[in-house]
Amino acid sequence: MDAGEPGMENIRKKYDGLCDRIIRYNYHYYDLDSPLVDDAEYDALMWELLEIENKYPSLKRDDSPSSRVGGRVSAVFSEVPHDPPMLSLGNVFSPEELDEFDQRCRKNLTGGKTVEYSMELKFDGLAVEVLYENGVLVRGSTRGNGDVGEDVTANLMTIKNLPLKLKSTDPPAYLYARGEVYMSHAGFEALNRQREESGEPPFANPRNASAGSLRQLDPRITESRPLECVFYGTGRSSGIEIGSQDGLFSTLASLGIPVPEFYEVGGIDKIRNFYDSWAENRHRLHFDVDGVVVKVNDFSHREKLGVTTKAPRWAVAWKFPAKEAITALESVDFQIGRTGLVTPVANLSPINIGGVMVRRATLHNFSEIERLGVRIGNMVRVIRAGDVIPKVVEVIHRNDSKGKKINPPGRCPSCGSELKKEDIYLRCVNADCESLRLEKLKFFVSKDAMDMEFFGPELVMRLYRAGKLRDVSDFFRITREDLLGLERMGDKLADKILESINARRKIPLSHFLKSMGIRNVGEHIAAVIAREALSLEKVMGMSVEDLMEIMEVGPGVAESVNSFFNNRTNRDVIDSMLASGLRVEDEKRPAAAGSPVSGKTFVFTGTLSGLSRSEAEKMVADLNGRASGSVSKKTDYVVAGESPGSKYEKARELGVKILTEDEFIDLVGKTGM
Repeated sequence: MDAGEPGMENIRKKYDGLCDRIIRYNYHYYDLDSPLVDDAEYDALMWELLEIENKYPSLKRDDSPSSRVGGRVSAVFSEVPHDPPMLSLGNVFSPEELDEFDQRCRKNLTGGKTVEYSMELKFDGLAVEVLYENGVLVRGSTRGNGDVGEDVTANLMTIKNLPLKLKSTDPPAYLYARGEVYMSHAGFEALNRQREESGEPPFANPRNASAGSLRQLDPRITESRPLECVFYGTGRSSGIEIGSQDGLFSTLASLGIPVPEFYEVGGIDKIRNFYDSWAENRHRLHFDVDGVVVKVNDFSHREKLGVTTKAPRWAVAWKFPAKEAITALESVDFQIGRTGLVTPVANLSPINIGGVMVRRATLHNFSEIERLGVRIGNMVRVIRAGDVIPKVVEVIHRNDSKGKKINPPGRCPSCGSELKKEDIYLRCVNADCESLRLEKLKFFVSKDAMDMEFFGPELVMRLYRAGKLRDVSDFFRITREDLLGLERMGDKLADKILESINARRKIPLSHFLKSMGIRNVGEHIAAVIAREALSLEKVMGMSVEDLMEIMEVGPGVAESVNSFFNNRTNRDVIDSMLASGLRVEDEKRPAAAGSPVSGKTFVFTGTLSGLSRSEAEKMVADLNGRASGSVSKKTDYVVAGESPGSKYEKARELGVKILTEDEFIDLVGKTGM
């Protein structure tokens, strides 16, 4: 079909509409730091545009988004040219598309033989370039439109993990390093809390917070923001020889420039394994990533493959399934939790997020509904936190005149009893509420509590409806006949369920405390109380004052624990559990009080090379020390790994002793373990 054939005018109109929409979306994303659509929708529109341009090249406009990188350059900042241009990456979304990329590389490089690739996580931040002359940082800029960026030198210099001077006695004459500025989840949440307290609107996500923070006219504002940076590429440089991506990472790290913690080198199979592992575990990271960047490792091979006007032919970004999407909020239900807390739940127009069809999402609480300004009928942004729990985080298209206000209920939607107001929360305090009873049962067998295998919410519900479950002690009285009396229950599954129950008949005190669903008592506080009390009998006899003498136990926790164990119904349930064969083991006695760790408070920051953060914190806890998440005057030691963050700087300000990982291990070793 050519430009004069029937039907071409409709294609042209569609193409022009796509161009105009994407240009508008680019403006809001890159220039205003306020995206109108989620990444998945944007990628779909761009894909559709490229398909039309490939099929009808005569239609391609000079201002097509496919020929541009990023946004325009703001007139507020000076212009900085990039040499060579800072290109974006082509995207792939499936193993098949990755295979096509691999086949093109093999065909042009090795005649079909295998090619070695590097693979790294794709940070969801703001692309930047910094210039070091003779080892000193002299300029920094944003990517801008790819050819020209914005001079944000003064702002970049405030980022704490960006070295102002390279670690080298013989630095290169000049070095352009390219990477990303981003914000950790903890930093982002802390920043939004500060903004809310001062009456400012919160940022939508860490990427927008990073972009807005880096493009401030006052560097003091940027300095107050918890920004971090990481580098993974170079521009034109002199006095430095690098031949591969892994060589680049090694060289940058030796100069003190932060590089990605997680990267590998290998063939196509290793890329698939790397991608699958991080697609499943990305929620464990303390920062946002949206895919894996795959690059031909050998720089000489890259030169042979070359680049297009927009992207290199030697690299692609294999995007993760989207973790967020925009959809309509159709109605709101009110859900009762295991402690009686009333949570508003949004019923959504079904939307696919990360390969999962999402129909419901939490609205947190009624104060959050008011803060977001959300109403029934609004278009809202939904994310899957930790890739599991969907939640509404932002109103995209607000229309108060058409939207229906969400009013909190006056009575429990399950049992009809009057709700109790507690600060910003509503709670059902009727112990006989069926929803509350069911949620307690579901929690007791969940991974966060007793972790009884094969016990999903559906099985709990079926046993409850069959009259076999009323309280948590009943789990230890379930028989094979009870299970086989249920529909769709076979002999093998029944035996596995009973094995799982029997495996939980002997548990430590800390495990028992976290499983009972006591308000304000999670895994950490349960362990703290157990290490102090040592036995169940001791915990049950502790007064509020006794509990508050334990470090980290405040009035709220003390009241909750004391109230729980002084409740006659709860004591009867515990007695019934013990009579049914449950054995709550005394907690192991901590290390001697005279050990270097005993009674000390530790904070860990940065990446540890020989230990995971959880392993290090457990070592401290096992030796009667305390692992904390924040630095204060009461902190005894801060253990700093690679790329320490703001906790390191705060420790220096407060004069807290800072240990390296090796010094920490030496200190722990003095306990005689």
